Amino acid sequence: MLRFLLGLILAIFLITLIRAVVGFVGRAVAQLFEPESGRSRPRTPSGGELVQDPVCGIYVSNRTSVRKTVKGKTYYFCSEACRDKFHG
Repeated sequence: MLRFLLGLILAIFLITLIRAVVGFVGRAVAQLFEPESGRSRPRTPSGGELVQDPVCGIYVSNRTSVRKTVKGKTYYFCSEACRDKFHG
């Protein structure tokens, strides 16, 4: 019974070690084929309050959306096409 438990613990340890090595090698290979390797990718700003586009009804972030101010009120749109369709 003790031999079985030690074998099981050794197997779990080896599987964990092999998974870590494979993951490390996989990430290294992926970086080799990544375009513009060595440079970080630009991040898209996110966050903010979700507001509803008055034209198509989809919810967008007020930080990243297209805006239009009419009579002192700001409207938020998912795209320039929706902004251009809006008649507020």
